[in-house]
Amino acid sequence: MPDELETMKNRLKEINNELDKLMQEVKELKVQREQVIYELSKIKAPKVKVDEEEIKRLEDILKKLDDELQTKVLKPDEERRIFERIKETEKRLNSLRSVKSSLDKSQELRKRLNEIKKRLRELHEVIEPLLKEKENLKNEIQKQVILKKLRQYKEKEKEKGYSINLKFEKINKSEVKEAIKRKLENGEPVSLEELKVLYDERQ
Repeated sequence: MPDELETMKNRLKEINNELDKLMQEVKELKVQREQVIYELSKIKAPKVKVDEEEIKRLEDILKKLDDELQTKVLKPDEERRIFERIKETEKRLNSLRSVKSSLDKSQELRKRLNEIKKRLRELHEVIEPLLKEKENLKNEIQKQVILKKLRQYKEKEKEKGYSINLKFEKINKSEVKEAIKRKLENGEPVSLEELKVLYDERQ
């Protein structure tokens, strides 16, 4: 069964993997956002709404004029007049269609832009708490690592002290006292257990 430290490390790994995926999505969305903004800047769409009824009316006029040309026997002047009307109507119709196309594309791009912004906000709401949890875990893991090292150090000191005690039982206490004194005189490090022995000897 994994200990608490191992569990926290595993969770930190999961968070990092999740953050990598989320940040990659954020990166891609930002690129898409810039592209949409660029596309919008190229569209010269007027802010007025196109009259759909007017487009329909002009299309009906063109159909009617075309039917006249196809079904009636016309004099040259009448035929020329119809051609002129067709030309003017097509010009007006093409202009309206062009404006409508620009408006439609602009609306589509703005809709996409809003979708991207919404998704970025959603990702931010997911990423923010994960970053906080990650930071807290890192701090807690660091704390646990230090505590673990301290416990290991204490265990070693305890074992070391037990070893010294066994030696003390085998040799004369006066010899131990002299050995500790020599270490002190030579400036050598002395353990807490040795100091206790020396202190007890002096009592």
